[in-house]
Amino acid sequence: MTTSRSTLSIIHRSLWAVVGTLIFAGLAAGQSDDDLRPLFRDGTRIDLRTCTAASVVKLRKTVGVPPPSTIVLVKQFTRQTLPAELQYAFARPNTQAVTINGRFVAILKTDFHQEYQDVLNHELVHAYISLVAPKPLPFWFQEASAVHFSTDADRRVYGRPSEKYAGVTEAKVAELPEDYQRKLQSFHFLIERVGAQKFYKWYRNAVATGDVEARPLLGLPKLAAPKPKPQGDSTLMWVGIGAGCIVVVVLVGGFFAARRRDDFG
Repeated sequence: MTTSRSTLSIIHRSLWAVVGTLIFAGLAAGQSDDDLRPLFRDGTRIDLRTCTAASVVKLRKTVGVPPPSTIVLVKQFTRQTLPAELQYAFARPNTQAVTINGRFVAILKTDFHQEYQDVLNHELVHAYISLVAPKPLPFWFQEASAVHFSTDADRRVYGRPSEKYAGVTEAKVAELPEDYQRKLQSFHFLIERVGAQKFYKWYRNAVATGDVEARPLLGLPKLAAPKPKPQGDSTLMWVGIGAGCIVVVVLVGGFFAARRRDDFG
């Protein structure tokens, strides 16, 4: 994270150094599992079926999403020790952590313990739903899920005793970017409209099927698929079929490429 502003103030005889920052979770191109396993070999192994992280417990017990059996590997790095294979994932400013292929979570080290816990909770949501879903989930759904089931807040304040000055508390203010706030508010809107239980039922189905359309949850019909335009003579028909084949090839190639880009921060 980068520093955007700093101020000093005295509160109850304590000096607070307040640092304003932004949380940014990056979306990056994926590496193969074989490439990543050596980098995470000494990472923490997390079984989402028994993990006690608050976000995982909520998904598993409160929402009722069946947990995946795949073990997730979590490892902390510093900017200086970040392997070359992972630097692409942290290229964007303020990226604090990323989840790659649902199985590997890389987190930049922080001096604030609670910040680490919040970031881990956020990333474990990405890992959980990515491993459960039969196909890549949309970015808005991924980030709304990760924020909602971890901090569920636009802003968090972290504090710790200063190692340099007695009686001084260092604090960091972490704030979501506006687009992430909008993604979180989309979940809040749905819950307010239909209630938590109906939302959870929709959410379980969305993760299980990959269909995240929320219109039926609100009592609205699904968006109709566009009707095919009538074809002209046989020449135009065969031209259309040929073009359609090309599109299918491109889409299939894009689909498999997208499977390799299912990384979230």
